[in-house]
Amino acid sequence: MNIGRRKVLRRKVFVVLSSLFTVLLGAFALGAWASMVASGTDADALEVMAACLGGIAFIRRITGSRIILRQSVVSVVNPVFTYDIPSRSVARVEIDSGGNLIISTTQGLKVEAFGFAGSITDHFVGSAGRAASQIQEWIAERRDMSLAPHAVRRYTRAWVADGCIAGMLFCLAIALIGG
Repeated sequence: MNIGRRKVLRRKVFVVLSSLFTVLLGAFALGAWASMVASGTDADALEVMAACLGGIAFIRRITGSRIILRQSVVSVVNPVFTYDIPSRSVARVEIDSGGNLIISTTQGLKVEAFGFAGSITDHFVGSAGRAASQIQEWIAERRDMSLAPHAVRRYTRAWVADGCIAGMLFCLAIALIGG
């Protein structure tokens, strides 16, 4: 997907899985909430809601993995950490023997892109290889635009997943207190 001056690379199956599991587990959580509305607070229903919200958070973190090609930075968004790598710091983009996409920097840092980790289907589909080619083309066009000297690691923000974790903790606390 190309959005103005940035391009987002992700596996299409991740978008489908994220939507499917969010709706499915959200429906289960909503059903548990509806049962509490009808019959009062119930520790079992709260635990079901917590499990569903935890499942949504887990799936959304994993399926939110992607690579964002910005004006002068390649951002590798993994489930927990995001790596912002300036174009001029990228030394090599490669696919290892396991089919994993790895971006190596001039400082010796190797960043594995979780969203393009090796899989059985990728052996036939080749999405990691296509992503590596697109990253190399993007960097070749923008290498001199980068001002930052080195890669930066930060925590990945996933608002829906983090909100679900907060909801899960709330449900568990209410279940333990009222249980």
